[in-house]
Amino acid sequence: MKPSSPTKTPLKGLRNKVLILLIGLSAVIPFGLAWRYAEHPEWIEKTSNYGVLFAPGLSLQRDELLAAPLNDQEGFEQIRGRWILIQVAGAACALACSETLHKTHQGWLMLNKEMPRVKRLLLVPGPKTIEASPAIQQDDALQVALLKPSILDALTRAMGRPPEEGMLVLVDPQANLVLWYESGFDPYKMVRDLKHLLKASQIG
Repeated sequence: MKPSSPTKTPLKGLRNKVLILLIGLSAVIPFGLAWRYAEHPEWIEKTSNYGVLFAPGLSLQRDELLAAPLNDQEGFEQIRGRWILIQVAGAACALACSETLHKTHQGWLMLNKEMPRVKRLLLVPGPKTIEASPAIQQDDALQVALLKPSILDALTRAMGRPPEEGMLVLVDPQANLVLWYESGFDPYKMVRDLKHLLKASQIG
């Protein structure tokens, strides 16, 4: 009988040890990552969202937000219980305001079948803002309402500064503040955030 090679048994033992080590690592690594993410949740936030996350628990008074519609009353009936993209305009809805209106309109169209779940709301200091802005008058998918001082104060506290023209704020169907975007934001990345939230949420 031909004697077995003396190298086979050591190699087999080495393979077994490597296999056991890999199995052990596969069980330990997920717990280690979970612990590190628990210690540093900002790592997930920075990689998951393009927009800036609001602190948990911050919300707007929905009745105050929708208390004074200035254009389409029927549209305001449909806005309740939906995700809302909010802008705050100045007296004339200047260039930054108009550019953001265009971005949110195009982004809203990109949502396709999810479009009914999202509404766009422009908050203005008074009716003259509409009269002074062709961009508002020509946007038939936009709801416009009077900006109440309580809403302005709530947004200022939540962001740490007054909202500027061109900024965008996303609230969920319960009027909880979710994300905000600086003026000049990338509309494609904003839509990516929104699609992710709509997919993960069963509300709105």
